[in-house]
Amino acid sequence: MAGFKTFINGFVKRGGLIVFLSTFLGKFMTAFLSIAVVRIVSKEEYADIAYVLSFYAILIIFSGLGGNYSLLRFGAITKSISKRKEYYNYTLKQGSKYALCLVLVTIFFVIILPYFTFKIKILLILMSFGLMTFYWLDVLKSYFRIININKMFAKLNVYFSIVSFVLTVSLVYFFYSYGYILALTLAPLIVFLLFHNQVKAVSKKIEINKKEFWGYGLHTSVSGFANQIIFSIAPILIGFLSSDTTEIATFKVATIIPFNLLTLPGILMQSDFTMLARNYNSKKVLKDYYINYLKIILPLALVCFSVSIFFAKDIIVFLFGKEYEDAIPMYKIFMVATFFTYLLRNPTGNILLAIGKAKWNGYNTYVFCILYVLLSIVLYPIYNVYSLVYALAFVFVVSGVVSLILFLFYCKQLDK
Repeated sequence: MAGFKTFINGFVKRGGLIVFLSTFLGKFMTAFLSIAVVRIVSKEEYADIAYVLSFYAILIIFSGLGGNYSLLRFGAITKSISKRKEYYNYTLKQGSKYALCLVLVTIFFVIILPYFTFKIKILLILMSFGLMTFYWLDVLKSYFRIININKMFAKLNVYFSIVSFVLTVSLVYFFYSYGYILALTLAPLIVFLLFHNQVKAVSKKIEINKKEFWGYGLHTSVSGFANQIIFSIAPILIGFLSSDTTEIATFKVATIIPFNLLTLPGILMQSDFTMLARNYNSKKVLKDYYINYLKIILPLALVCFSVSIFFAKDIIVFLFGKEYEDAIPMYKIFMVATFFTYLLRNPTGNILLAIGKAKWNGYNTYVFCILYVLLSIVLYPIYNVYSLVYALAFVFVVSGVVSLILFLFYCKQLDK
C-alpha cells in the first residue's frame, strides 16, 4: 500500500497530473468530435473521411522520421538546458525536411495512381500537408516536456483540443469531407504558430549520432502507434476486398470508442515518460511502476469494459444512430481485445520505448502488422469483413504477450 501511495504522490509531484488531465481532455474531445462528425455527414461521406484518415494515420508515423520522439528521449536524458534547445532546433529543421519529402512523395503517388477517385485524390492531397503541420506541433510538445514546463504543455493541449473541435465541426458543416481534412491540416498549424514564440532560438549546432537519433525516432513512431497502424490498415483492406464502401464506415464506428479507450493508459505512461527514461537502468523502478500501474488500471478496466460491453447496443445507437447497429458485434470484440491491451501491450510497450528499446517494440509491431494483413486476406472468403475483426483481436492479445516477455527479458538483463 505504501508503494502505491508513493507512486501516486510521485506522479503528482512530477507534474504528471496536469499532463494527464490535458491529454485526457484532448482524447475526449477527439472522441466527441468523431461522434459529432458521424452525426453531421451521411454514411457514404463518412466512409470517404475514414478511408482518407486511414492513410493519414499510417503516413503520420513516418513524418519527420519520428524526430519528436527522439527529442523526447534524448532531451530527457540530457542535463543541459541549452543542449535541449539545440536538440529542439535540430529536430524541427531536419525533421521538417523529411516531412516535406513525405508530403511531395504522397502527392506524386496520389496523382499518378489510377485507383483513387477524383474526390479521394483531392482529399489525400489536402491531407498530405497535415503530415508536416502535425509534426511541427508534436516537436513543440516534446520540447515543453523535456524542459519540464508541464503547464505550457497542458495549455497547448487544451488550445489544440478546442481549436480542432471548433474548426472541424464548422468546416464539416459547410464543406463535409473536404472541411474535415482541411481542419486536420490547419488546426496544428494555428496552435504551433501561437506557441512557437515561447521558444528562444539558439544558433549553435549540435553534435549528434544521427543514425542512433533518427533510428530511435522511426522505431518509436511505428511501435508507439502500433494499435493505430492496425486499426488504420483495416479500412484500406476493406476498400480493396469489399465492393460495399459503407462497411468502411461501419468498421470505423465500431473502433471509435475502443480506439480512444486504448489511448488512456498511454496518457499515464506519457506523463511519466521522462521519469522512466531517466531510470532506464533501474529494475526496481521499472517493475514497481508496472505493478502499481496494474493496481490502478485492472479494477477500473474490469468495471469500464464490463459496462461498455453489456450496454453495447444502447451506446452505439445513442451515439451514432440506428443505421450503425451492424457495428455492435464488432464493437464488443474490439472492447475485449482492448481490455487485454490495457494490461499487456500498452504499459510494457510504453516502458520499452522510454528505456530506449524502440527496436524491440518496432520488430514486434512489424511482425504482427504483416500477420494481421495475411490473416485478414486468408480468412476473408470465410468471414468477410469479420475476418479483419477476428485477426485484429488475435494480434492485439498475442503482441501484448510478446511485449510483456520482452519487458521481463530486459529486467532480467539488468540483473547481469
